[in-house]
Amino acid sequence: MDYEYIDRALGRTGAPPQSLETGFSPAERDELLAEALCFPERALPTGELADWAFVLMDLGKQPAVMAAVSVIETVLNETPPERADVEFANQVLAELHIWLESPQTVDDLRRLGDLWWSLTRNPPHAAHTPLGDAAFMAWYLAGYDPEGWDNPPGGPEQLRDWLAEAADNVGAVVDVFSLVQQAVGPERHWLLINSVRSAVGCWRDMDSTMR
Repeated sequence: MDYEYIDRALGRTGAPPQSLETGFSPAERDELLAEALCFPERALPTGELADWAFVLMDLGKQPAVMAAVSVIETVLNETPPERADVEFANQVLAELHIWLESPQTVDDLRRLGDLWWSLTRNPPHAAHTPLGDAAFMAWYLAGYDPEGWDNPPGGPEQLRDWLAEAADNVGAVVDVFSLVQQAVGPERHWLLINSVRSAVGCWRDMDSTMR
């Protein structure tokens, strides 16, 4: 992939950061985002956040999860800590940080699968908010549905194909961005964009050190 247009948006080319250019018109972008939404009744993200959702679907699971965690943390910073959905969101984010810092083996994926039962069986009613739903969708982005797929296979020959089906949920980043835009007012959307830029920049730094 040519990362130059991403690095230009992040200000990594020696020039100031600029708006992300995807090469697609807003209508073309939105058509593809609508196909990726897990819950079609949700509004699409708008503006540059929509452009980042579009790009992250191409970049893959790791940067998409990093960006999802970052925007949810931004919403948490704007949310009264006593609200009932805050504890739920923090619980999910704690698990996602463990996953991001892990080797991301089958065992790490199973840990996320185990979290499914508490997320789907015992979520507090007050967690059914844009923030709470964004946290749930961020978990789905990183993990998989163990009710539908059971545990990952142990054999490496089967694992690649299994992951390509069961855990190929990168489109959920569109739902996450839709929900976080609902969770904060339009006048604060720039905070979300900054947090995505920061997360993608961190991922680019990690990616370059692994080459």
